[in-house]
Formats: sequence, C-alpha cells, structure tokens
Amino acid sequence: MKRICLLDLNYTLVSNQQATRMLRPFSARMQAEEYRTELLDAIKDDYVILITARPNYQAKETLANIARKTGWRPQEFYFNDINAKPPVFKESALRRWVFPKHGKEPMQFYALESNPDTREMYARYGIHAQPYSTFLKGLTKPVNEEPAFTQMSMF
Repeated sequence: MKRICLLDLNYTLVSNQQATRMLRPFSARMQAEEYRTELLDAIKDDYVILITARPNYQAKETLANIARKTGWRPQEFYFNDINAKPPVFKESALRRWVFPKHGKEPMQFYALESNPDTREMYARYGIHAQPYSTFLKGLTKPVNEEPAFTQMSMF
C-alpha cells in the first residue's frame, strides 16, 4: 500500500511564500511563486493529497501554475471552500473527503505541514506531521561523518 502524503501548499511546497504572499494581482503572485522540486522528488512514489487554506476560487490557476513550473500534479487536492483558518479547514477536508475515501487508519498517512496548529490537529488523528525543513533533514545524510564508535562486549 502506498503511503498517503497530506501536503501543505503555502510555506511547504511554495519555497518563496514570504516574498510572494502579498503580491497582487493574483496572476503576479503566480508568476513569481516557486515550488520545491526536491520535495516533489522525495514524495513522488506516494499518493499525494494537496490540502491548502488557499481559497478554492484560486485552485484552477494554482494547479495550472504548479503543473507548468514542475510538471507535477497531486492525485487529489482540496482548497479552502469554507473560508476557515488552516487547521479548521484541513480538519474539515479530512472528515468530508479524505477519510470517507481512504479510511481513518493513521499509519497510512503522513503530513508535510508548515502550520503548528494544523500539525497539532493532525496529531489528534494519530497522523505524523512535520514541517518541510524537518522532513528534508530526514532525507539527507551528513557527508564525511565518522561512524559512531560502538564497544562490543562478550558479557
């Protein structure tokens, strides 16, 4: 069974969110927005559900922009259709769409999530959630690191 990645968009997949979040009109933001291709490479073998607090009226343009710049599309996506704060919307998405389709077994899911309150919400469902920076550290191994000394005993 493939693992299911619950992927956050802003500050997780979008690498330059801080610099682009206030650009207007939205088309200017889309032109400037950059995505973490190394993250997409790391999750390419998993089933990816993009769940974002970005408003649902921006879904079509956002998804087209991601595909144009990376060649990638999520298997599923949910944009904020209730105008709620990230943890509230994302919990709603889990309950309305994700769990009915995929079940509630927490071990099949993991979340890459920038918002600490949303990570806490995922934890209530038993879903391991971490920010991109922590996830990336788990993927990389230190270079030229000396092996740890282990003393062995016959007793």
